[in-house]
Amino acid sequence: MLRVFTLYSGSSGNCTVIDIDGRAVLVDAGFGVKKTQKALEAAGLSFNNVEGIFVTHEHTDHVAGLMTICKHYRIPVISNQATLDAYYAENSEFDTSLFCPMPVGAVAARDCFEVTSFHSPHDSAECVGYRIKTKYGDVGVLTDAGEGTKEIRSSLNGCKILVFESNHDKNMLQTGPYPYYLKRRISGPNGHLSNDQSAEMIAEFLDSGLENVILAHLSRENNTPRAALATAEAFISAKGAEIGKDLSVFAAPPDELSHIFTCN
Repeated sequence: MLRVFTLYSGSSGNCTVIDIDGRAVLVDAGFGVKKTQKALEAAGLSFNNVEGIFVTHEHTDHVAGLMTICKHYRIPVISNQATLDAYYAENSEFDTSLFCPMPVGAVAARDCFEVTSFHSPHDSAECVGYRIKTKYGDVGVLTDAGEGTKEIRSSLNGCKILVFESNHDKNMLQTGPYPYYLKRRISGPNGHLSNDQSAEMIAEFLDSGLENVILAHLSRENNTPRAALATAEAFISAKGAEIGKDLSVFAAPPDELSHIFTCN
């Protein structure tokens, strides 16, 4: 059985779980050991089920929990060398024996799954997304990207489940309280995907077998679940499809478990 969900997802912390027959991998760990452990237990898992933590990039909301989690459980941390170096530069007490460098585009294989990384345009050392291949279908995880590149589209084409960034509503961002430089960063080509950008790609992936989507990394200040879902629905409807019939879409909450997609 395959289960996919987020433990938490937003500007404060991010963590996605891919559970394949009780063998789990995490993508990112933005909160510490206690909060993450409690969230895992709510989903019927523990750190004993976790075989690795795949890191997208070194920004705090994606790596703040690594130190305490790995101190207690010594779980391998997998990412490209640039990201691991950037993380270590700010966390020199981390035990680097747990680092497992994985060049972008390489494959980390186990008997029941394979994880492949791909470039994602974001203002970090070398941000990536991941595709997890399982016998139940493929899962794509993309939480930070400024635009939908050809590499992203080709890397996620054919996925059955996506955990996909839908960070901000364009109008809310532009009329909101953020200073100009921050608005420009978020909306730029190395920032975050807007609801429109996200929904356009999700609608595109319908043609390649996409069935389930978790909208991730929603901004508290510049988005709402309702706005993100409404935008996704509009683009999906324009393709002649219907949420709830042709595709399941849920917005991930910032501080608790998301909807859990299950495939047998």
